[in-house]
Amino acid sequence: MTTGSYAPPRVTVERFSASEPGAWSNSYLISDADDALLFDVFQLRSDARHLADSVEASGKRLGKVWISHAHPDHFLQLDLIVERFPGVEVLTTPNVVEDLKADGPWMFDLLKGKLGPEAAERLVVPAAIDGSSLTLGSSTLEVVEFGAGEAKHHACLHLPDRQAFVTSDLIYNGAHLYLQERNPEGWLARLDEFDQFASEHGVQTLHPGHGPAGGLSLIPGTREYLHAFATAVKTGDANSAREALTSRFPDYRVEQFLTAFSLPAYFPAPGK
Repeated sequence: MTTGSYAPPRVTVERFSASEPGAWSNSYLISDADDALLFDVFQLRSDARHLADSVEASGKRLGKVWISHAHPDHFLQLDLIVERFPGVEVLTTPNVVEDLKADGPWMFDLLKGKLGPEAAERLVVPAAIDGSSLTLGSSTLEVVEFGAGEAKHHACLHLPDRQAFVTSDLIYNGAHLYLQERNPEGWLARLDEFDQFASEHGVQTLHPGHGPAGGLSLIPGTREYLHAFATAVKTGDANSAREALTSRFPDYRVEQFLTAFSLPAYFPAPGK
């Protein structure tokens, strides 16, 4: 028999993950009763079709899509989503809108040539919200933005009634980190800020940008990779750095982040 005034959380969170070629990125269907918000979308057409099918199968009313940051594995297939769900609002913070306006066109053009039939057909830029919260059913989701780290800005969502936080790519779990932007120091600073926020607001569950949900241990876990990467690149050799990181994190997924993006940013090929 239960006692007291405890009420179960109204908000639910369902995770969907892209394929390994699609960077194993996460999209989350966040719901209050029948009203739903989709947090991030995928990069590949086939992954986005599966995502749209799953949202339709949920029976929820998708009213909003939230984009966390300006990296294509989290925004590229917006065109498919808005076509499948006419009238849906696509939203983010003003800073992320500016990031997408600056970087979205060249990313879209680059990937249009590389991805072929898996590419998006057109670029969709979200609208900027006015304020720091979103309404979902009878619940309020708090928008919390962090500055430059993995990306230029990270527009995250705090779910107070679940003591949960949808972290975007501020946090990874079980995947190699994307460090092409060469800002591990900034990322570490953002983790310190988030650690303080989580402590002050009673956050217990983290829903990362890549990998399954976990507790606050995902914060030091992400820090550990950043420190390991900084040590590895001091060797001055891409091959030894790769060996050091894959040996230390043997089960980590999305190795292309390490080999095709992060290490080439620190060890560019001759003539580049």
